[in-house]
Amino acid sequence: MTATQSRPADRWPITTKNLALILVDMQNIWVHPRGARYLPSSEDIVPKIQQLRRFCHANNVPVIYLHTTKRRDLADVGIFADIKPQTHDADDEWSNFEGTPGAEIYEPVKPTADDILVKKFRYSGFYGTQLENLLRALGRDTIAITGVATNVCCDSTARDGAMRDFKVLFLSDCNASFSQAEQEATLSNFDKHFGVVMDSASLLAKLSA
Repeated sequence: MTATQSRPADRWPITTKNLALILVDMQNIWVHPRGARYLPSSEDIVPKIQQLRRFCHANNVPVIYLHTTKRRDLADVGIFADIKPQTHDADDEWSNFEGTPGAEIYEPVKPTADDILVKKFRYSGFYGTQLENLLRALGRDTIAITGVATNVCCDSTARDGAMRDFKVLFLSDCNASFSQAEQEATLSNFDKHFGVVMDSASLLAKLSA
């Protein structure tokens, strides 16, 4: 789409009354330097996410944390232990097994008592969870996606939200990937086919207008 073209999605109403902020898998396994799947660029997005959280808390915008944990016996991981064995070592305390340091949400973005936590079981935060029901009950038809990894759980959740007719905003400076190529390809593809990509400053400007 050229700079002179526009589409209705670019004019979606975005307000504090219809938005929910979603943090995807901001857990030690990915964000803490000791994490088993430490993603260095994830630390770069923390200040932007903190800024968004402060605004949301001050303006009664729901903040929803998606987090992924797994059983040590791997009974709940399905085929993914075969696909990614490096993340399924039950002796690794910095992976995301239940009750381990790796499974905990990264301290600088810990949820408050007013935030909502949703445990997810696969890459998409909608699969097998109450996320959709929560959003409908809260009257939120627009979701802003932040977290890790851009091209895995964030993208899966964002696409799944679009399939349920949520207006999905993928925040370019609040999501992190293992490579710049993955980051750019995911955001470009999402903006073309599934929703709207914007940065956090643009979102805050719209919410403050």
